Amino acid sequence: MQRISIWLWVALGGAVLQGIALGSEFYISGGERKGAWLGVPHTADLLLLSALVTIVLLLLAGVDRSPLKGRNVGLAVGIVGLLAALQLAYRMIVPPFGCLTYACGLSGGSNVTLLTGIWVGLVGSVAVTLGGFLHAFTRAARGTPARPPVGARQEGMNPWLGLAGLGAVGMFLFGYTIFDFYRVSGFLGQQGTASWGGWLSTPHTSSLVLAMTVAVLVLVVAAGRERSPLSPSSLGALIGVLGFIAGARILFRMFESPFSSAGGNSTQVGAVTIQPAAYVALACAVLVVVAGIVQAVTYREAPAERREAVGEPVPGGA
Repeated sequence: MQRISIWLWVALGGAVLQGIALGSEFYISGGERKGAWLGVPHTADLLLLSALVTIVLLLLAGVDRSPLKGRNVGLAVGIVGLLAALQLAYRMIVPPFGCLTYACGLSGGSNVTLLTGIWVGLVGSVAVTLGGFLHAFTRAARGTPARPPVGARQEGMNPWLGLAGLGAVGMFLFGYTIFDFYRVSGFLGQQGTASWGGWLSTPHTSSLVLAMTVAVLVLVVAAGRERSPLSPSSLGALIGVLGFIAGARILFRMFESPFSSAGGNSTQVGAVTIQPAAYVALACAVLVVVAGIVQAVTYREAPAERREAVGEPVPGGA
């Protein structure tokens, strides 16, 4: 436990507060109590991410299996905590009800009461931020090297891993950046049509796809450097699962648009048309799945090879 400073324990306490906030109510708007999960884009996702990063990195540091140096552990915890704190502070000043875009000004804050839950989340996020950054400059952090788990068998980069990385970038780029995901007519009784990207209209999906994209890219880069934590076959299987999770969520939002229940309430809309970029994003997710499966099958180990890798005797061997 000498690798964990008092400041990392402070960050852990903040992560606990973030978890409490996730189950709490944040606002009273229009006479209704609302939490972070419905109608507050990306807030719950950042709180959850910050808490998970803090807890996982602290546990890995405790068992001396951290993939990052001690200083970088603190910086990672602090940066994600800071993002959560900034998002919460922004949504305290500009609640999203009545306006989902980032160009609402302060008008969204009228007739909205902040509840204890959002303050608990903010305090927790500030504690995570300070704990992470201050840990990065402690003696414990400076003296803790990175010891990531590395698989016994490494094959390096190959075309299938390259395709998986390309597909991972594509499924987020086309679905959740500058490209339109939906075209909606009659939104909130307005005349004409409006285009919506996936980032604000489907915040939980966009956060999930971003997480899957980052995870696939980290695995591909680690494999290219021959530092993969898994065997080549297991690596391909995991990449395929990550692509499937992202693709399933994208497909769900193509069949079930969020505009019929924006903010948790029924919202009158006309036609909802899926835009070409959404289909490209789904195709990219399928590419990740296929590349992962081919990687898993191509580098599948025979039973004898698996026993040799773990040091078990092979029947009939010398």
